[in-house]
Amino acid sequence: MPAIRTISSPQQGAEAAFRRYAPDLHRYLLRRIRHGSAVPDLLQIVFERFLRVQDIEQVKNPQAYLYTIASHVVSQARLREENNPVTYDSVAVDEAGDRLENAQPDDMAHRMGIAQELNRALAQLPPAHQAVILLTKRDGLSYQQVAEQTGLSVNTVTLYVWEARSRLKTILKRADYGR
Repeated sequence: MPAIRTISSPQQGAEAAFRRYAPDLHRYLLRRIRHGSAVPDLLQIVFERFLRVQDIEQVKNPQAYLYTIASHVVSQARLREENNPVTYDSVAVDEAGDRLENAQPDDMAHRMGIAQELNRALAQLPPAHQAVILLTKRDGLSYQQVAEQTGLSVNTVTLYVWEARSRLKTILKRADYGR
């Protein structure tokens, strides 16, 4: 007969509940947040708020309570995102403008067409796959760095990159043959 583990303090009970539901909460947040790199921070906020509960023993359904907190955290993150102006790197914008000025019209049209096709193809991927492929290919991060940023394992990052590349290749081939 397995031994029954008793929880010696409310904080340990909260930590046990959070550990149990953290992977599901991570996926929940990842599906609702535009930038996957923010998920670990948001998960930390959920945990901190859960620990602030004065009488944790009164929480009848910890899973539902955690998801309620998570939905509030997502709402607040979205509001912050909407209220914060977009910033950009002026040097990068100037360099891009210089490259565009020197580009031939045909070359520019071709590049824009490829970029639009790629953006359409990326939009068809699941959000986690989009994030992983962009972090590795566009931002040049290693699989380990992507894993640390997203809270995924290195093996999952590798799998998502492989799946994303495969799906992008299929989508882009289909788009090319449709012309």
